[in-house]
Amino acid sequence: MKIIASDYDGTLNNHGISEADKNAITAFRNAGNKFGIVTGRCTEQALWVMYDLRKAQLEVDFIICCTGAVILNSDGSVSQKKTAKANNDLKKLVDKARELGVMSMNINNCLKATFLDPKNKIPISIDEIGEITQINCWFESEDKARELCQFVNKELSHLLNAYQNGGSVDIPPAGVSKVSGIYDYARQFDGAKIYSVGDNTNDIPMLTEFESYAVSNAKESVKAVAKHSCDRIADMIEDIMKGSK
Repeated sequence: MKIIASDYDGTLNNHGISEADKNAITAFRNAGNKFGIVTGRCTEQALWVMYDLRKAQLEVDFIICCTGAVILNSDGSVSQKKTAKANNDLKKLVDKARELGVMSMNINNCLKATFLDPKNKIPISIDEIGEITQINCWFESEDKARELCQFVNKELSHLLNAYQNGGSVDIPPAGVSKVSGIYDYARQFDGAKIYSVGDNTNDIPMLTEFESYAVSNAKESVKAVAKHSCDRIADMIEDIMKGSK
């Protein structure tokens, strides 16, 4: 069995999903393989993705969201959730993000999100937030996003990881990543060959870890670490099914 773990925005969905990709994915799955999405989107947004895929008449086997913290089955049910306990370190993160001029910020607890007004206080107490599956921050400046990543990975690494995606920062629990989420999903399929495909910097860990492809619109830093390149996912699947990769 083969498993393809694909980024969504800019990879599978690049100004829409092409008919060629839909047909190739369907044939790949009909041959007994698994195809799914791995995204930094929160669970609620991942369910929107699943809805959009169904409207496009494309089924997938899984969606790994919250940068690996949550795994959704093909029907949208939660099969795995990894969390961090909200504590006073969360306030340090919020204060640092505000200092850097964060434009929007939300704290996800699987299917529930707490949206923070960057200019005001946390709307509820930290104790009420409880568990965190991921925190998402957005900045107008990529430099500010990078600075927040560096702060989290240096000062709060016992609790959280941070991954930059342009001006966005995805922050799952410590030890959680797209890579860990893919391994968690694949564990049920002994001996499966794993492939990954992406376009942006937050895909680099999974492109480095697995047999990988970068799509033609990927950033140069992403192309530099991917083992192969493709114009679209259909081309990647053609390679894989021929057994050339």
